[in-house]
Amino acid sequence: MDLKKYVYCALDFSSLEKTLNFTQEISKEIGGVKLGLEFFLKYGIEGVKKIKKFGVPIFLDLKLNDIPNTVKKAVQNIINLNPEFLTVHISGGKNMLKELVKVKNKTKIIGVTLLTSLDKKDLKSFGINISESTFVEKLTKVGFESGVDGVVSSPLEVKQLRNKFGKKLIYITPGIRMANDNSNDQKRLSTPGKAISDGSSLLVIGRTITSSTNPINSINKIIANIRSEIESKN
Repeated sequence: MDLKKYVYCALDFSSLEKTLNFTQEISKEIGGVKLGLEFFLKYGIEGVKKIKKFGVPIFLDLKLNDIPNTVKKAVQNIINLNPEFLTVHISGGKNMLKELVKVKNKTKIIGVTLLTSLDKKDLKSFGINISESTFVEKLTKVGFESGVDGVVSSPLEVKQLRNKFGKKLIYITPGIRMANDNSNDQKRLSTPGKAISDGSSLLVIGRTITSSTNPINSINKIIANIRSEIESKN
């Protein structure tokens, strides 16, 4: 089994040269790369085109959220890039999501539920007095009913979502750390193998790889962790 397909590396660099060099270094060892706001706001469409030359699937993580017409037009401006995935906030509502589904072409629309930097305490500060898992499930239901292809959730909710929605959605999981990693600004975390075992379709992993002195070795350790978990269940 080719386990590298599960691993998307988050290229959260401000330097185009560093992003290109790093992509070239790891492109044969991973399933794809994630480009977020930090990169896109500085280098835009032309920057994404430069990354596409390496032939790796691109997860364009822009987390769009605005009135339906504005987001639809924004997506129409970038859809010719043909990213594999494009993120939008499910909290933008059903009308917004349905408009995007109409214009997505081959790109898979991925709905963001609750950021991994947030937890129940944050929800309470918003006046939302339910658990993280309940909130994530409610948003996933909205996304599913609106026609999104998948959702982003923390690894702590993915098993519940897989049990609820089955194979009807793609489950993308950030908040992935190896056992000895720093959690940084994320609160709801898991190891790579556990997340895959719980039902994640693919993992978004940033600093574990990008801050490593040996990125290829770090990727190999991630894949070994996934393999070990899969084999332990068979």
